[in-house]
Amino acid sequence: EDGTSISLSDDSKTLTSYGLRAGSKVWVLRTEASVFQVFLKNEKGQISTHNITAAETVDDFKKKVKAREGVPVDQQRLIYEGRQMDNGKLTDYNVREGSTIYLTLRLRGG
Repeated sequence: EDGTSISLSDDSKTLTSYGLRAGSKVWVLRTEASVFQVFLKNEKGQISTHNITAAETVDDFKKKVKAREGVPVDQQRLIYEGRQMDNGKLTDYNVREGSTIYLTLRLRGG
């Protein structure tokens, strides 16, 4: 009716809780995640460039690193701004365009 735009982003809510009712029109807008570049610096000082999205998780990034660098995911320690990146999204750690993430290796226990 009034052309109000509402983001239906909370999967736990019903459509009624957003104010939608019988006869309401719903438009689906699919957005593409924007890609940006970050740098990965390994222990040898070598730098590689990686394309990531804001939605990318630390685990997703570790898989990319494994594919390019050959380092198994369980041996990677990623450090950004002095913090070890363990889980969550890269943006949870304030990673942004042009950021440099440091890769160090976990030593295997014996």
